[in-house]
Amino acid sequence: MLRVPLRLTKKDVCTLLGVSRDKLTRMEREDESFPKSMKEGVARQAAVYYDYQEIVEWYENWKTNRQLNRSS
Repeated sequence: MLRVPLRLTKKDVCTLLGVSRDKLTRMEREDESFPKSMKEGVARQAAVYYDYQEIVEWYENWKTNRQLNRSS
């Protein structure tokens, strides 16, 4: 059985999507549908995580919309 983490670090998300940290930051800022990160704690340096399922769902929607826009 494949084990998938429930939460991903920024580095994990960048690897999963094949983008740089700068691109990920831009996607968060510019794409309203991109999943929001969760901060572990209130400290400025607290770790930031993303929900794995939200990232996968966002990617599937992005891929579908991209294909629809190409065929239009």
